[in-house]
Order: sequence, then structure tokens, then C-alpha cells
Amino acid sequence: MAEIWASIDWERKIIAFFGGVLVMTLAGPFGTYEYMSFNQRLVFWLVVFTGVGFFMHVFQTTALKSAYLGRMPRLLRLGIGAVLAGLPGAAVVIFVYGVFRPAMISAEALPVIWMQVALIGWAVGTVEFFEWRQASAPEETPTRRTVFHKRLPPALGDDIISISMQDHYAEVTTPLGSHLVLIRLSDALAELKGAAGLQVHRSHYVMTAHMERLCREGGRLRLRLTDGRELPVSARYADKVRAALKQKAAA
Repeated sequence: MAEIWASIDWERKIIAFFGGVLVMTLAGPFGTYEYMSFNQRLVFWLVVFTGVGFFMHVFQTTALKSAYLGRMPRLLRLGIGAVLAGLPGAAVVIFVYGVFRPAMISAEALPVIWMQVALIGWAVGTVEFFEWRQASAPEETPTRRTVFHKRLPPALGDDIISISMQDHYAEVTTPLGSHLVLIRLSDALAELKGAAGLQVHRSHYVMTAHMERLCREGGRLRLRLTDGRELPVSARYADKVRAALKQKAAA
């Protein structure tokens, strides 16, 4: 599964899960207090939390990893995943209501419940996203300011993650956004002399502090970065990337 979920404090997530179930069981919202016993409410909310949480996890993780959505902001991808997960999630809610209180909610309520589940899922996913960003951010990313840094707008800061060529432009990505610079990669690397980074492909350069791990996709080697993106790694640079990752892990 995506690192975005793996790096989150799972102990706290489990506590939050059962805490949420307990609160909903005791409070009995959406008519559950009036029509269900304590034990019925406990089972009801356990099933709802588990079912909806499963679909949110699967669809939001898929949206974050999808190459087709790669150009979209991550929060928008979380929203798309929440909307897609909201449909089966709403079906879970309606099904469970049907078991415990058949006359209370019918299938006609699907659009409203779908919207409610999607909004709640997007909100929870957004909180976990920012938790992941904080957890996965390097404690220190000492960036030596170089000649190339002068080409970047101040709003982007100095913490370069990667530089990727697009025709005659270099797309420079930092944790604060991206910017296109009209320059050849060879000239950019010359201006970055002294910076702690590696060229990983003829079109991509990455700062060592933002390298996470190597993986394979369709037989091709790719490098996962701290912002969740993956960049291709050419065979000629693979050994240097592996050495840099090994050195980083040992530090």
C-alpha cells in the first residue's frame, strides 16, 4: 500500500477507530439511539466504520498512486477517491440500516448518504494526508543555496525536491509548489554545483534528502520521493542511486 498510510501512527489510528465507534454507540446519532439497544448500536457502528473505512482506504490510496491523476493536486486526488469510495460506502450504510431497522432508510436515500460519506471520507483523508506530510518530512533538509536557486521565486523556498525537463524548460519542484525555468538540464546541474543531489535519468535530477526508495513498475526502475511522486531511473544511474539510498539509510 502507499507510504502515505504506512507512515501514519497506526496505534493512534486504532485508538481513534475504536474511540469513534464508542462515541457513536453512546451518542446514537441518526436515529440509532431511539431504535437500537446498546449492543445493536455497537455492532452497527463497528460494521459501518469497518466497511466505509475499507473502501476509503482502497480508493483514496489508488487515487494517490494513479499515474492518470498524477498531475492533479494530492488533495484533489483524495477528493476523487472519497467520491468513488462514497458509493460502496453508502451502500454499506444502507445495508446495515436494512438489517437493524429496515423501515428507517431505503435505497432512495443513496445520493444523500453517498454525498455525506464522501465528504466525511475526504475530510478524514485530508487530516491523514497532512499527518503523513509532517511525519515523512525530513527532520533537516540542509540545502546549500547555489546559483541555480536564484532562478526560483522566493515563494518556493530553497528546498528543491527534483528537477525534471519538459521540452526546453526545467520543472523545479519544492514542498511549496513547482516552477518552470527556461534552461538546459546540463546548465542547471552546473549551477547546482555543490548541492547534495543526483541525476537519476537523462531528464530528471533529485536531491538526496528527498529520495525514499527504489521500486519497479512494469519492469522499469522508479525512485519514490518524499512528496509521493515516482521518477524513472535509468540503468546508467541505478548504482549511484542505490549507493545514495544505502548511505542515507546508514546515516
